[in-house]
Amino acid sequence: MGEISCYPAICIVLICTVILITAAGCIFDPTPRSFSTNTDYKLQILSTEPLYNVTFYLPLPQKNGVPMAGPLVLTENYFASENYSSEFVRFPPGADPDWRVPGIDTEPLYLKVTADRLYPNETFGAQFFFFYENKTVLASPLDYADTVTPIGNESVILQKVNFSPKTPALVSSKDPTLVRYHSVVIKQKTAIYANYSASPTAWVNVYSQDLIMNRWEAGGQQRQNEYADTYIWFNTGNANGWQYANGFFSSGSGPYPNLSSPAWQDVLNATARP
Repeated sequence: MGEISCYPAICIVLICTVILITAAGCIFDPTPRSFSTNTDYKLQILSTEPLYNVTFYLPLPQKNGVPMAGPLVLTENYFASENYSSEFVRFPPGADPDWRVPGIDTEPLYLKVTADRLYPNETFGAQFFFFYENKTVLASPLDYADTVTPIGNESVILQKVNFSPKTPALVSSKDPTLVRYHSVVIKQKTAIYANYSASPTAWVNVYSQDLIMNRWEAGGQQRQNEYADTYIWFNTGNANGWQYANGFFSSGSGPYPNLSSPAWQDVLNATARP
C-alpha cells in the first residue's frame, strides 16, 4: 500500500516540472511577438482659483492635415462641455504664420475654449481636461508608427516657434536583433493664447502631451520605442494674449527591430499578407 500511494505524488511532481519547463520556454522564447502601438494624449487647463472672461487657443496635433492623436481623429465633439464653448480654429487673431514646423505646409490647428467663468474641479483642480489612451494590436511590425521621423509621418503639434527638426543617428547595438539610435530631444517653444481675469494668487497650468509608443515582447522582455511632443505653461494672476509654453520634442528613443535579422525575417514571413 505504501508503494502504491507514492505514485500520485510522483505524477504531480512530473506534471509541475513539465509545466515549469513549458512556461520557461515561453518566457525566454526569443521570437518577437505581441506587437502593439500605444497612444497617450492629454490636453488640460488646471487652476487653483476661478478664471473669468476666458479665451484660450491651444495647439492640437495633426497628421497629414487631419487633427489626430495616434489613430484617433480628433473632432470638436470630443472637447464639448456645458462649462465652456469650444471649436477648431486655423487662424486665431494675432497668430504668427511663422509659428510652424519647417518643411510642413499644413497650417497649425488650435482648439478655441471660451467661457464667462471657469471653476476648478474639486478633485484635481481642472477646468478643462481631455485624456485619450489607446492600445492598437498589430498583425505585423511593419505596421508600427514611425517614432524615428514622426514629423510629416505621424501626429505632431505643428505650431512651434523657431523649431529646427533633427533626425536621430544610428548607433551600434550589441543585440543583432535590434537597431538603436542616438535619440533626439529638442527643447521647444509653443505659442498659446491665454486671456482671462483671475486673482493675483490664482495659479494656472496648461499642459499637452502626444506620446506614441511601439511595443513587443521577446526573450521574456518588454521592448519599447517612442516619440513625444509636449508643451507646458505656468502663470499666476491675469493673462493677456499670446504666451510661450515650454516643452520638448523627442524621437528615436528605445530599441527598434532589426528587420534584416533572421529572427525578424521569420516574423515577417509568418505575418506576410497574401
